[in-house]
Amino acid sequence: MRFTEAQRQLWLDQGYLVGDKFLSDAELDAIGDAFLATIDRLRKEKRLENVKSDDAPDAAKQVFQIRTAHLAHPLFDGLIHDARLLDAIESLIGPNIRLVHFQGLYKPPQTGGNVDWHQDDYYFGVNKRDAVASCWLALDDATVDNGCMWVVPGGHSRMYDHQKNWDPKDKKGFFFSIKDASFLDAGAKPIEIKRGQCLFHHGLMPHRSLGNTSSRMRRAFATHFFDATVPILRDLYQSMPPENTPILRGAAVAA
Repeated sequence: MRFTEAQRQLWLDQGYLVGDKFLSDAELDAIGDAFLATIDRLRKEKRLENVKSDDAPDAAKQVFQIRTAHLAHPLFDGLIHDARLLDAIESLIGPNIRLVHFQGLYKPPQTGGNVDWHQDDYYFGVNKRDAVASCWLALDDATVDNGCMWVVPGGHSRMYDHQKNWDPKDKKGFFFSIKDASFLDAGAKPIEIKRGQCLFHHGLMPHRSLGNTSSRMRRAFATHFFDATVPILRDLYQSMPPENTPILRGAAVAA
């Protein structure tokens, strides 16, 4: 799966692209089963985090997270090394590709909470424009009712001020959000996609998801790639062990 130069230009202009399904139904079935099994294992090990709450794993609004997902299951590790996915990323940000963050996100039926407006580049601190591409892979049909992604077409022209919601040393998850983000709502667009489709968005694209009010679960992988020749500036990601942010294709930043 590669994007044409015209598609890349559209990604640069509007800040996102919806990609075709690149995994077979059998692959999606296996990955989906592994996703639920991993959620269950982490829950039993008391390592499953609800990113919406510090101390109430059964809180009414839940967004559960599989952090560094490639280390949690071999099928997830295979996904970030899949040439079909890396070809798409290479056509957007170039041949030197590093993983910066990989997370599974699970919103249970009727209790899945919202994730506030944020920009990925703010989290990672990459100081080169157009260096980050994120892939949001739907493992279930993603709709407005079950908490699909929302973007602001063309809203990736600059970095917005963010606030720190909590200390990531104490609680993982979405610890930054855009300050006073109500101004983004007027231009917001929901991106409803089918199981197996991907939303590729620019590192500066403001995005959010709302709660799951449906009777269906919403499972997704959010996989964030960046140009490996560009250094990470955010302290949190600088200090991660190398297996958390592996080079997936090409070369790393020069010493």
